[in-house]
Amino acid sequence: MNCQARGVHEVRRDDGELCGFVTTDDVEWRAITVFGGLLGTHATDAEARAQVAELGLASLAERWVLVDATTGEHELVGIREVSPGHVVIGDPYYSLPGEQTRTIAVADLQSGRWRLERDR
Repeated sequence: MNCQARGVHEVRRDDGELCGFVTTDDVEWRAITVFGGLLGTHATDAEARAQVAELGLASLAERWVLVDATTGEHELVGIREVSPGHVVIGDPYYSLPGEQTRTIAVADLQSGRWRLERDR
């Protein structure tokens, strides 16, 4: 996620670990994961920061739904690795050595080609 962009702010733990981001469009505040997944929308910056601090890292252990914007197909996935530049996804239930994974660039998520949504 481009932190130099207007309205994008990092949220870090006391030890410096990146938990995610808070963005704004001057209407609402969004709590965003490290890879750009939406955690929630809020009326204030403080509420969004609190959600990122509480759920930003914990949400990585949850199941997510990968949505292919060109076909509309949905696939339940688990997060294996994240960085501000990419996310690695795999089986939603088990992480096993040698499992098939897929790497998706954050740029592809930002462009709308793919979406990752929390499985609620």
